[in-house]
Amino acid sequence: MPPKEKLNIAMVCDPIGSNKSGVVVSTVRFAKLLRARGHHIIFIGAKLSEQDDSDHDSIKAYRYRSIPIPKGDGWCLSFPTVRELKKVFMDEKIDVVHIILPMSGAVVAIKAAQALKIPIVAHSHSQPENIFLEAPKWLQPTLGRLWNRYLVWVYSKAQTLIYPSEMAKSLLHNLGKKNQSSMVISNGINLSHFVTLPVGDFYKRFNIPEKAIKLLFVGRLHLEKSVDTLIKAMPYIIKTSKNIHLMIVGPGYLRPKLEKLTQSLGMQPYITFLGQVSEEDKIIAYNASDIFVLPSIAELEGMVVLEAMACSKPIVISDAKMSASRYFVDGNGFLFKTRDHQHLAEQVLKIIADPVLRKKMGEKSFQNAQKYDIHKSVELLEEVYYKAITTP
Repeated sequence: MPPKEKLNIAMVCDPIGSNKSGVVVSTVRFAKLLRARGHHIIFIGAKLSEQDDSDHDSIKAYRYRSIPIPKGDGWCLSFPTVRELKKVFMDEKIDVVHIILPMSGAVVAIKAAQALKIPIVAHSHSQPENIFLEAPKWLQPTLGRLWNRYLVWVYSKAQTLIYPSEMAKSLLHNLGKKNQSSMVISNGINLSHFVTLPVGDFYKRFNIPEKAIKLLFVGRLHLEKSVDTLIKAMPYIIKTSKNIHLMIVGPGYLRPKLEKLTQSLGMQPYITFLGQVSEEDKIIAYNASDIFVLPSIAELEGMVVLEAMACSKPIVISDAKMSASRYFVDGNGFLFKTRDHQHLAEQVLKIIADPVLRKKMGEKSFQNAQKYDIHKSVELLEEVYYKAITTP
């Protein structure tokens, strides 16, 4: 069987390079592995300043005028013209346009791709819960309906829709056109990167008590992550077991508010905000922890959970109906009632109190993580691309 041709692929993701959200991290990881398989990848994204024409992680990037999203922590909406993107697609001989996020740049990319008859693939990475949670509650249902109507338009232009989890597919399957091709492809985990590592001087650098049992949260400090629930659980945990420390990794506009909450509860000695850390330090943080906690109420998959599992950590996850991360709990941790900080504390204390259980759950996490090898995800993504260019 002759080898398949190598493709020129345009990935359209407005916030490329501007933050470290899960969707951006996933996009970059896929792009690098696709390039390693011989494909040519370009990014279409936002220009953060007049001087910002840089590539991203050695992937060629075309950046366009943009405006920041309020409380977006680096998220921007880009505004290329159809003429500009048509020129890029022709110059780069693009075979497939991959819409990562349904933002303003995606709308223009769709029109340019349609004009040039280039196949379109769309990734379903968007939940109304991630976008409108801070809107007045009475307005959220209406905003959610309007957003879904918009997604119907965007996703109906694609030959294939990609969902990061089965739960995402069950929530969003009606947003494409009837009989549209779709595939579930996990964001995956690079099992050669997220491994057991020595922590070195990590505790010293971040002023973490070395002998404490460490809890870890990794993610954006945004409302849907419900980090306040975890912070509120700490007094209950400390009341039973004082040798505990919580590490919070990640940036976000809620950090000042969460730090104030920490202070009001008298938890400063037990909680450290590490902020945005390097990829290397993030992997070390997993290794430096004993239990990973994700209180998020909305996740279409939850890459940070996979990362923690690959590093052999027990997990405690919110049983939120809009979170696919709850399905990662399979003999390797516990679920807790959404936004119930006391129940979260109870689940954490079960693991803290039993070192043997903690070890077994960590081993089970490692075992379960092996099913999410990102190289398998990239192979499936290639299948989607090849099907798109051969389907009339």
